Amino acid sequence: MACPMLSLLRMLTLQENKAEYRTGNQEIKFPVNLTFPSGILGFEGINQYSLQPLADLDPFFWMEGDAENNQAFLLVPPVHVLDTYSIEISQMDVDILQLNESDDALIFNIVTFGSSQSMTVNLKGPIVINRHSMQAKQVVPVNAMTLPTTYPLNN
Repeated sequence: MACPMLSLLRMLTLQENKAEYRTGNQEIKFPVNLTFPSGILGFEGINQYSLQPLADLDPFFWMEGDAENNQAFLLVPPVHVLDTYSIEISQMDVDILQLNESDDALIFNIVTFGSSQSMTVNLKGPIVINRHSMQAKQVVPVNAMTLPTTYPLNN
């Protein structure tokens, strides 16, 4: 018997992501406030973050918790890392984020600094944001087994 959560999948890909993002009639101006109802893996207690581009470090973004929760993440849109990157997310995640179509989503990946000053990108745990509500979730894609957690970032 098939798992009902996996029976309906939504393929989400990011075509473009800039400091001013325009799709149809909607334009996103940064910084924006994000709400993570369930937090980020390992930081479940932090539900509010601010997201803004790093003007001098395009295409990177900075996602920072509020003053009480001094936690921050360096993010990059996957289109700048791997042009063939795509994720499949479960219907449960689609419903939580209230995504009606793939264009409703912004996708970012967390950048990690290694011990040898190398940078890698977590492709297995992307941050998916509903561009209309700014509700966000770190998802584990259905196709996570094919994605690395430490993909080398070549500058």
